[in-house]
Amino acid sequence: MRLIRPVDRVLSYLEEGFVALALAVMVILAFIQVIMRDFFSIGLVWADELLRHLVLWTGFIAGSMVTKQGRHIAIDVMSRTLPKNMRKWNEMILTAGAILFSAFLFKTSLHFVAVEKEYGQMSAPLHTPLWIMELVFPITFALLAIRFTIKLVEIYYRKEE
Repeated sequence: MRLIRPVDRVLSYLEEGFVALALAVMVILAFIQVIMRDFFSIGLVWADELLRHLVLWTGFIAGSMVTKQGRHIAIDVMSRTLPKNMRKWNEMILTAGAILFSAFLFKTSLHFVAVEKEYGQMSAPLHTPLWIMELVFPITFALLAIRFTIKLVEIYYRKEE
C-alpha cells in the first residue's frame, strides 16, 4: 500500500493537470475561432481538428479520473442480494474482470494504433500523423487497468464491515 498511494497521487496529478490544461485550451481556442469567424470571416484551419482531438483526449482521461473516484458505470445487481460476508469477494471478482477487460482493450488499441501507424495517414491541418492523436486509446486503457488494480488491492486490504 505504501507504493500504491504515491503512484495513485502522481497519476491523479497528471490526469487533473492534463484535463484542466486541455479544457482551458479548448475554451480559449473555441472562443478565438468564434470571434475570428464572426468578425473577420476567417478562422484557424487547424483549430477545429485540434479541438475534436482534445475533446476525445479529455473525455477518455476524465474516464480514468472517475474510475479512481468509483463513479464509473457499474451494473452490479449481485452486491445487493449477497450476504455481507460475500460482498467483498464479489467486488474483487468484478474488479478483476474490469482489469482483464481493460487489459484486453489496451492490447487491442495498441494493435489499432500500430495499424494506423503502418498506413501513415496524416492530419493535413495539424501536419501530424493520426496515430499520435489515437494514442489516447492505449494510454487510457492502461490507466484504467492501473486504476482497477489499485482498487483491487484496496478492496483486498479493506477491513470487513
